[in-house]
Amino acid sequence: MVAPTLAPLVRAQANDSWLWVPAIADISEPVVTEIEAAGGFNLSCAIPSDQEGFTGTTEKLTLPMRNCETVTFEVNGSTNYSAPDFQVFFSPQAASGAEGKKAWEAMDDMSNGFLVRRQGKDAKTVIATGDFVDVVPAQLGVKIPTKTGTDAAAVYSFTVSASITSTPAWNVAVVAA
Repeated sequence: MVAPTLAPLVRAQANDSWLWVPAIADISEPVVTEIEAAGGFNLSCAIPSDQEGFTGTTEKLTLPMRNCETVTFEVNGSTNYSAPDFQVFFSPQAASGAEGKKAWEAMDDMSNGFLVRRQGKDAKTVIATGDFVDVVPAQLGVKIPTKTGTDAAAVYSFTVSASITSTPAWNVAVVAA
């Protein structure tokens, strides 16, 4: 008998990095310089800690039963990938290029690019060669300025939808330039 694999329990709190990257040549081998390129933005410290992740649903199809059979079987159908909407903190009165305005400026309305997510490593560290990331081709929606609530703890933010436009590359290694 094969011994069970004891997978480590890696804590998720403060260990998800999210980036918006304008261009990646090969999503199965993202280059560290592409991830760090100008025009992108590291969202990790500009989004709430309860930011949702990607989802995927594969439909199950039941094949027709033949006249001579008493059982039916399933096959996998198409898969639908979905990206979360993002709530991003920002400072509406910040000057252009200021920390509080960078996400607003980097995430152009209706732009195409890549959502890059690294899991299992401190979100305040930069992505490095050898890190494993998810690379998801996406199109952003239109940014809408808002706030996180109506009580005294509310802060200014904007929401932006994201749509997955092609098959993602899951858990791929970042390579050197």
